[in-house]
Amino acid sequence: MLDITALFKLSYGIYLITAHDGEKHAGCLVNTVFQITAEPVRVAVSVSKQNQTYDFIKAGGTIAVNVVDEQAASPLLGKFGYRTGREIDKFADTKCHQDVHGDMYIDEGVVSQFSCKVVKEVDMDTHVIFICDVVDSNNVCDGKPMTYAYYREVKKLQSSKYAPTYVNPAKH
Repeated sequence: MLDITALFKLSYGIYLITAHDGEKHAGCLVNTVFQITAEPVRVAVSVSKQNQTYDFIKAGGTIAVNVVDEQAASPLLGKFGYRTGREIDKFADTKCHQDVHGDMYIDEGVVSQFSCKVVKEVDMDTHVIFICDVVDSNNVCDGKPMTYAYYREVKKLQSSKYAPTYVNPAKH
């Protein structure tokens, strides 16, 4: 028997990733970003193919990763976690600035940021894992990075239907 709740014990973070297509910007929350190598500094970022951000990463070949602070405001999480950029401009009321590639660094509610260049893609059916070189990074504050457990248990938020951790209540 598959007990889907056993997977809730895996450790994840909450990351706000952004990308651009040359004209517009897109961004979404993801829970799967991890460092792969130290030399070169390389990370992997998993993104749903259903997200507009995926399309912009494919178009531009770059990603900005913003590590979300535990104290991030719920409206920021809601806008980037549950709304689509196909319907709203997520950056309209968001304090942010561009990184070295033109992707958006978020100025509030994050503890650190990395500017990444995609070097490889791994297709995982519903998601793509982008393998990226980190070309620039900085610390924003001394806050604590938000874990997925904190997101679920303290913030009382759930995964969007495109997240790899989404649990369809009708099936479980």
